[in-house]
Amino acid sequence: MKIRLKNHRKTYYLIIFLFFTQIIISQQIKRETRAVWVSTNFGLDWPPKTYDAQIQKETLRTIFKNIHDKHFNTVYFQVRSNATVMYNSSIEPYSPYLTGIVGGIPDYDPLKFAIKLGKEYGLEVHAWLNMMRCFSGENKSFLLSPLHITNIHPEWINKSFVNGKITYWLNAGLFEVQEYLTRILLEIALNYDVDGIQLDYFRYPAVNFNDENEYNKFAFGTDIANWRRNNLTKILKEFKQRVRPKNPFLKIGVTPIGIRENMKGATGLEGFHSVYQDTERWLKESLVDYMVPQIYWPFENNPDFGILAQDWVTKSYGKNIVLGLAAYKPNVKNEIKMMIDFSRKINAAGIAIFRYENISNIDNLYFNNIAFPKNMEWKYNNDEVLKYKKEKIKWRITSLDSSEINIHLQNNSKVQNNIRYLVLNNLSGEKKKKIKLIKPSIKNIKIKLPVYKQLLFSYGIEKIDRLWNKAAFVDTINIEVPYLLQLKNSADVPTKPAILDNNIISIFLHKRQNVVLQYFNDKGAIKQEKKELNRGYNFITCKNLRSIKSIKLISPNGNLFKTINLF
Repeated sequence: MKIRLKNHRKTYYLIIFLFFTQIIISQQIKRETRAVWVSTNFGLDWPPKTYDAQIQKETLRTIFKNIHDKHFNTVYFQVRSNATVMYNSSIEPYSPYLTGIVGGIPDYDPLKFAIKLGKEYGLEVHAWLNMMRCFSGENKSFLLSPLHITNIHPEWINKSFVNGKITYWLNAGLFEVQEYLTRILLEIALNYDVDGIQLDYFRYPAVNFNDENEYNKFAFGTDIANWRRNNLTKILKEFKQRVRPKNPFLKIGVTPIGIRENMKGATGLEGFHSVYQDTERWLKESLVDYMVPQIYWPFENNPDFGILAQDWVTKSYGKNIVLGLAAYKPNVKNEIKMMIDFSRKINAAGIAIFRYENISNIDNLYFNNIAFPKNMEWKYNNDEVLKYKKEKIKWRITSLDSSEINIHLQNNSKVQNNIRYLVLNNLSGEKKKKIKLIKPSIKNIKIKLPVYKQLLFSYGIEKIDRLWNKAAFVDTINIEVPYLLQLKNSADVPTKPAILDNNIISIFLHKRQNVVLQYFNDKGAIKQEKKELNRGYNFITCKNLRSIKSIKLISPNGNLFKTINLF
């Protein structure tokens, strides 16, 4: 399809300057998970110390915008802590951090609002839940509420001393508890449009846990360590089996403690032996899509960040390992840039920052460009997921001028909920460049033409699915600029160099040429640079152009073929 722009009678200089100055910033989009935990337990990151729903929503919007502006792409939003929740549940009561009362109903649904913000700011939203631990801290209002699980099912609860304080934990050895937690996960996954669900505190508190009665009843000869590990595994397995047919896009993740098993240079509390997290099995059996190990130590320490990060990636079984970083620790925060570089070196899926407050007020020191979250190719094994790939989107030009294109989109997709974005691509150069993300609901868009380097522009639109993968590509639209084409072919073309402003010079050539440009002032040569100049008009930016008296164009073999005298 080819479209010609209207022949506006503008002067040569005005048109050239217009195309030169209307720049669209474009860059090739990378695949790297960049996540931030937003903690709601104790109101650490959110909600603010107010029960005003409007202020709470405005604060959450500010958080999401800030995360987006720093070029992160994923939010782990805490929706369950102390056995209370941040969403409309038929199983557990609302968190008192919203209204001041356990079970108090707010004027809005926080998780639903967070998902809306995620779509608005281009962020994945994962519902982050504290699983086995159902109470910690000093706020006794949780334990006094008749709606709290410790009062509804006290027979499910064990107390454990952690760091000298009493904490309350669900007993994973009980089938009723396993079913209870599975139902909580399913309630979110089937009622909310979340991108993922992340299980935290999915473990036992320590070796000394009072579950001998359940072990004697249900272990059937298995040693207690493997029995405990299997209790957790059964919850994951049951959840995945029940959710996968209904929500195939859902990303299931766990955030385990940072040391899988002790090794030289990395010793401490072990996930496998101390708290019974069978993470290697979960990865190997594809019970999870990703893990975010909490590697909350610096390099050259014991535990050593580098040793642990490498161990997790080596035993990933092809799943995503996102490295959890403790930005609240000064000695870790100082090394985050190094840790990001290291994560790329060892082919980790990305990094996650704990937690938002610790990076909220710093400049964007980590990421200079945008990135899509890491791929998860294995989630395409279901034919039902692939059906929408056969669909296409129609688009047409509604109006044109020499600097702007107006486009109308017509998308009749029957699986619209499975499309995250439309991506406008500039196909004019050697490499495809993604220049604009478009929400599927948007029907009309305007595009300013990019830096003028050729007479023909080519554009295409992709569908990007829920997993940030290309889903479909439509026919290319080519757009010509006839007035500039006329100038190029005309005998009256002004082939002499022209200064367009203080920093830009146009050079006309009759054929493409690799050259060395040598710049001269009154005292002689001051600099030189290599350029590939195209047939027709070329535009060169040169600082302090007014101080340059002449430019010599030297061919690769050293012959002078053009001298441009400017003043």
